[in-house]
Amino acid sequence: MEAAVKFAATEEHHVSAIRDIYNYYVLNTTVTFHAEALDDEEMRSILFFKNPRFCSYTILGNEDQVAGYLILGYYKPRQAYDYTAEVTIYLHPEWIGKGIGRKAMLYIEEIAKQKKFHALLGVICSENETSIELFKKFGYWECAHFKEVGLKYNRLLDVVVYEKLIN
Repeated sequence: MEAAVKFAATEEHHVSAIRDIYNYYVLNTTVTFHAEALDDEEMRSILFFKNPRFCSYTILGNEDQVAGYLILGYYKPRQAYDYTAEVTIYLHPEWIGKGIGRKAMLYIEEIAKQKKFHALLGVICSENETSIELFKKFGYWECAHFKEVGLKYNRLLDVVVYEKLIN
């Protein structure tokens, strides 16, 4: 059953809840290559951008509970890449499997089109099959595969990049 959610521009009062979601993945999975939990300041540096083309949104569920977040972020912070964005979606574990990833992807792609981005990228640990399947369902194709570039849990992990051209 699909959950009813809404999307709101990320604000300061969302940071701690988003940090808790992200830190769950940091401490328990290979989804992210951070090895230690982040504090609020480190989370802010991921969520907020000087360039207004880049942005983050909080996914709000029942009674405005933070169900996750999504980011349209820098691929690389250089002007030549201003029309390329990395798409990031994280869900609170309790909200997985409720159709929110699909809704988040639809939402962020619409924002990307409005902001006139050209290329969207998903940079994903190759073990994260759920994210890979989501990106593939939305027409992203594997454009890069980096072998053994991340070290976590004493294992060398691969990173795959999925790309979609939208404008």
